[in-house]
Amino acid sequence: MAMALLRSEFNRLKDWAPRDHSQDKPKAEDHVKEMYSLGKIGGKFYFNPVVTFFSFGGVWAIVIWAMAAQGSAARKTWDAQVWVTDIWAWLYMITQNVWIVVLFYLLFKHYNLKLGKDDDKPEFSDGAYFAMLFSCGVATGLWYFSAEAMWHYEGYGTPRWMDEKMFNMNTRAEHAVMVTFFHWGLHGWIPYTVVGALIAILSYRRGFPMSMRFTMYPLIGEMVYGILGDMIEILSILCTIFGVCTSLGLGAMQINKGMVRLDRGTYLGKDYNGCTGAELPGVACEGNTGMEEDRTVQICIIIGITLLATASVVMGLKKGIQVLSFVAFGLSVFILVAILFMDHTWYILNVLTSSFGYYLWYLPKISFHTDAWEELGAASLGQGGAPDGRGGAAGWMNGWTIFYWGWWISWGPFVGTFLARISKGRKLGHFIIATLILPSIWSFVFLGIMGAAQIRMSNQAISAGLDGTTIATRYGSYADKSAIGWTQSLTDDDGNPYTQWVPVPDGVTRLWWLDNDDVLFEHLSSYGGRGWATFLTVISLICIVLYFVTSSDSASFVVDIMAANGVEEPPLAQKIFWAFT
Repeated sequence: MAMALLRSEFNRLKDWAPRDHSQDKPKAEDHVKEMYSLGKIGGKFYFNPVVTFFSFGGVWAIVIWAMAAQGSAARKTWDAQVWVTDIWAWLYMITQNVWIVVLFYLLFKHYNLKLGKDDDKPEFSDGAYFAMLFSCGVATGLWYFSAEAMWHYEGYGTPRWMDEKMFNMNTRAEHAVMVTFFHWGLHGWIPYTVVGALIAILSYRRGFPMSMRFTMYPLIGEMVYGILGDMIEILSILCTIFGVCTSLGLGAMQINKGMVRLDRGTYLGKDYNGCTGAELPGVACEGNTGMEEDRTVQICIIIGITLLATASVVMGLKKGIQVLSFVAFGLSVFILVAILFMDHTWYILNVLTSSFGYYLWYLPKISFHTDAWEELGAASLGQGGAPDGRGGAAGWMNGWTIFYWGWWISWGPFVGTFLARISKGRKLGHFIIATLILPSIWSFVFLGIMGAAQIRMSNQAISAGLDGTTIATRYGSYADKSAIGWTQSLTDDDGNPYTQWVPVPDGVTRLWWLDNDDVLFEHLSSYGGRGWATFLTVISLICIVLYFVTSSDSASFVVDIMAANGVEEPPLAQKIFWAFT
């Protein structure tokens, strides 16, 4: 038996030529039977043992290593990330652009290609479809990085545009928003669209199972049924799990921060709940429950989210993921519209228009930019860095663009598979527009509104004298109103010039000096009294939790499909197993 299995696998490793299986394997189940499996399709369990055991073992091996040797694991993973940037940044940038060209070619050349039979209809409405794909694709990252434009403006990581001889503060602001658009625009959504379109075509037009291994069928042929195909699935599952964990870790920290703020009644830098009355400015109060920001709380948050995600997976696409996506998307629209109209509306609309035009104009350049000279480091290192000491610092690409591309790509297998699963009956052109262009535009609107408002507040804080070094120069509510503000030169009705002192408003905060998790909540708190700030904090937390749940349950759903050889509806027990994994 063992020898026969080895001979069969050896023969498969030599059989790389693709074939037309429309006659001998007209259905996906016919292909599934060619792969290793335990159980029965439609039974209580059905999975590929090689993919399942090696994926599960790989995940826990890395987790145990990271827990047992935290310092060493952190250093080695960081070194690996730096190595990728140093050696492969050029490949990341070029390939993303190649796929852009390919997708736009397909958009115009094969717009009407049906993802399914000619009479197949879409399973979901357009609204539900977009809500699901967007919630699945961005998860909590969109909320955590809602401050990205402000961070770029203030110089997070010392980027090249901090050189005052190259950019004044107005052009720096526009550049900061444009870079944010670049990270969350077309080039970010490319992996999802590429993988999703390929799986959808192979599944709905060629009858292959909904599995990552069959995306390689045109290249390796019959070998996809054997161990090489299993390795593709294992790598896809590992990429999915660790890619999702990155986002979920950030989400857990932000949820923890929001819950602590609600417990303490934090408003404009001051706590109001559980205080003795003797606290100094900036000193935290106990709060109603004494909740802290720590790993124990964050682990409990992740466990709670996992339980919600498991429940959503068990309920299925239409009753679980679809409903949660609708609610999450609707609440995010509410918050965005509230900011747009409570802030300087016309200014924000001008920023969106100007930055979008700048993005289109600058895209051919920034999409190929690798910070080649900056990555050489300072001139004193002797590696050929710029002698004038100007420009950006080494490491910015590693911390931003390459980090983003690796993150988006790691989500490609699971989001792409999920998009394929919900896209049956749609045209290829519709699919590309819905998964590449529309989510990019919505990301521009979301991050553009957030960025414009936060940059305006930062300018107010800087010009008023809030340098952020102390609590009294970080929050307008703590500032010395006689020293922090603006001297305005005005003219009276008779044309006589005069000056007046305008103290900094309580709602102005130097956001740059806050913890990353704090920026979103302090920004929202600037638009009204304590009650309104609490309301917006609660709504934003619900949004973050729901985006957290929809991405987690989508990932669990897709990983289960991968581990079950591409069966679209794996057994319930396996869904629960992968949700907790």
